[in-house]
Amino acid sequence: MIGGRTTASVMAIGIGVAMGVGLAACGGSAKATPTTTTRAPTTTTTLAPAQSAALKPLLMTTSDFPTGWAQDTAKNAAATKGTPTCVANLVLLKGSASSASVVFASPGQNPTAVIQTAGMFAPNQAAASVKTLKSSFESCNGGTLQSGSVKASIGIKPIRGISTGDAGFADQMTLTEGNQSSYLDVLYAVKGSNAVFLGWSSTTAATTFFAQLAPKAVAKI
Repeated sequence: MIGGRTTASVMAIGIGVAMGVGLAACGGSAKATPTTTTRAPTTTTTLAPAQSAALKPLLMTTSDFPTGWAQDTAKNAAATKGTPTCVANLVLLKGSASSASVVFASPGQNPTAVIQTAGMFAPNQAAASVKTLKSSFESCNGGTLQSGSVKASIGIKPIRGISTGDAGFADQMTLTEGNQSSYLDVLYAVKGSNAVFLGWSSTTAATTFFAQLAPKAVAKI
C-alpha cells in the first residue's frame, strides 16, 4: 500500500488513471480493438527455486530508485486481469520460458508506478520475440478503452534515444479522454536469451525519469 492506494490502482497496466478510465472493458475502433486477458500474473512465488534464483539478479531493487520509492509486495501487484492483450503480453513476456515481475511506486498522494518483468527465453528465441511483442503492443494504437460512460482513445509513439540491448523497442502509450491524459512508457530489451520489460505509469508525458531508469533495467540482463 503506497500513499493510501495500492500500486495496482495506479499502474498503467491497469491504467486506473486520474480520468477514471479502466481496462476492464474495451471498445472498438477503425484501426484496432484491444482485448482483455484473464491470465494469472507471473510472479516469483510461482517459480521453481532454480528459476527464482536465476531471475532474481535480473530484477531491480529499491536501491535503483530515488529515496522514498518502495516495492509493492501485494500478491496482485503485477496482475494483468482486465488489461488489454497488447499490454499484458509485454508484462508477462509472452513466449518466455520463465519470468518474474516486481512493482515499485513513488511516495505522495498521486504516486507514479513502475513494473519490471525479467525473463529467459529458449536459445535463439529472445530476439525473435521483439518483433512479435512490438507488433502486439502497437496494435492498440488508434484503439479505444471504455469504462462505464468514459471512453479513452489510445495513441502510441516511439521514445527515441533509449538503449534496448541487442534488440528491442521503447514506446509511449497515451490514453486521452476529453482534456485529460495518462501515459505508459514501455521498454522491451533483449540480451542473448534474457529479456526485460519496463513499464512506467505517469500522468505526465515527460520521459526523463524513464530514460534514466531504463539503462538500469537493461544493465541487469
